Amino acid sequence: MNRFSPRFALIAGLLLGALITLAATTALTSRRPEATQVGELTRAAAGVPVLEAIRNRRTVRAFKPEPVPEEDLMAILEAAHFAATAGNQQPWKFLVVRDRETLDRLEREALDWYMENVRSSEGAAQRDLEETRSGAQQYLEHSLSAPVYVALLVDREARYPDYIVYDGSLAAGNLMLAARALGYGTAFFTSFFPEQEMREFFNIPARYQLICFTPIGVPQEWPPTPEKKDLYELVVFESF
Repeated sequence: MNRFSPRFALIAGLLLGALITLAATTALTSRRPEATQVGELTRAAAGVPVLEAIRNRRTVRAFKPEPVPEEDLMAILEAAHFAATAGNQQPWKFLVVRDRETLDRLEREALDWYMENVRSSEGAAQRDLEETRSGAQQYLEHSLSAPVYVALLVDREARYPDYIVYDGSLAAGNLMLAARALGYGTAFFTSFFPEQEMREFFNIPARYQLICFTPIGVPQEWPPTPEKKDLYELVVFESF
């Protein structure tokens, strides 16, 4: 005579199936790299300075007046110089700006450039221009408070001109990561610093194209880590 009722056998079977599923899920999860959550590092990344710099880089828009030593500046620019580049063409020019009077004048000019663009845009009549100007002025005061700025330029007359924007963007990435590794904040500024106006302001030759204008300095504070998507939402293996 069977000692177990059919109901008991059913429950036991369900429990056994759940245990098998749990074991399989745990095994698969253990193969998945850790740290898809923001602020955590995978085992492979922990303790590796370049990977920590990548994860800790932030866009900084307010700086302390502390100077950047020449040695640090040149190390950062050297890192940009060692970026990947098509055919080793190295189409870069790094325009370094440290003169405070020049930066203060740029702040005033950039505000005028921005407001001219606002006034000529659609919907300008519905905007409070004084409020817009005040907000932009405050933004520029903070954004131009760093002791060093670099206008990252690329040469349109380089051997492979179709690739200069890629080369320039890669150099900008290297610059920002090297700066972060040394404790400095940066940003990829474009909106308030349009190319044609910057060309005239700094007498940049026509052959050079502006990629970005980035500060280098000690942040007033490091911005918090922004929310990131789970890595596995972005990764596709082998094929879609």
